[in-house]
Amino acid sequence: MIPAYIKALKKEIEKRSDSKEKINTIYFGGGTPSLLPVKDVDMLLQIIGDKFLVSRDVEITFEVNPGTINFNYLKELKNTGINRLSIGAQSFNKDKLRFLSRIHTVKQAVQTIKDAETAGFDNISMDFIYGLPFETQNIWEKDLKQALGMTPSHLSCYMLTIEPDTPLDEKLKKGLITRTDGKIMSMMFKKTAIFLTNNNYEHYEISNFSKGRQNRSRHNSKYWDMTPYYGFGPAAHSYDGKTRSWNPKNIDTYIKDLDSGRLPVEDWEILTKNQKMMEMIMLRLRTLEGLDLAKFQTLFHHSFENRYKDILERIFAESIGFIHDYRFALTLEGKTRLDGIVEAFAEKIL
Repeated sequence: MIPAYIKALKKEIEKRSDSKEKINTIYFGGGTPSLLPVKDVDMLLQIIGDKFLVSRDVEITFEVNPGTINFNYLKELKNTGINRLSIGAQSFNKDKLRFLSRIHTVKQAVQTIKDAETAGFDNISMDFIYGLPFETQNIWEKDLKQALGMTPSHLSCYMLTIEPDTPLDEKLKKGLITRTDGKIMSMMFKKTAIFLTNNNYEHYEISNFSKGRQNRSRHNSKYWDMTPYYGFGPAAHSYDGKTRSWNPKNIDTYIKDLDSGRLPVEDWEILTKNQKMMEMIMLRLRTLEGLDLAKFQTLFHHSFENRYKDILERIFAESIGFIHDYRFALTLEGKTRLDGIVEAFAEKIL
């Protein structure tokens, strides 16, 4: 389906484009973009370059899965102008990879990282998953230590979440696997943060660590800052600062819409003031800098401290959050309780 999909994607970019809009980040995200022939990637970048004002220092990230690529693919990819790779290593433990049903081996993951460096990529992010039912602290520490030995500029470390109606969810229902205890997950999260911080990685977002501020994901930081963005492809979301819209998940529906000359928008919503307020709190509390209280007051015309005084008092009493330089942020312990804290704000706002 790749040729039909690329044709539709090209049409969508052309339909949505705004030649006056300046773009400084581009992100090829999952599924598995590395299944695309490089000539298609190059063509998509050329269309974006024709249809938008692309800044000279644009950050172009491309997700690759080991097991789908080789050195030649990475070398050709580098020649398209892509300057940041996100490698879905997930683990250097064969049992973890098998449990996660990854198609690559540990050897392939290591080789992909080496090939990426040889191909000339110097901005490499690696994705890892932890908190599997059988995983010990020792297994996870080995993953982290091996990753650090490869000196990536960025690490994304995600706790395993079992989504409804997935193969892992089916195994859970049948009693074949169990969920990892919440206390163990919290402990692993804190130890990860401490270990990587001690190794000079900045814990700038709840699951993300960068080797210095300059290696943060500029693209993903926009989501946490509620900056408008375009999303192209099935299930992609777009946000213009007021309205969020999303495309159909079904690839056939997506292609049919564009073949018929329609924009593939499945639905949209205009965010209310309360929704924006809630999202700003939820997203900013994930970050190192936290919530800018002056910005909050400017946007929503009331004092954050006064409006949520009762919630803040509880947070301060437990030493899980603080206000510094007119910003409200969570401590590491506070971040382990993010869901509960966000829920407290949601009950008051929504």
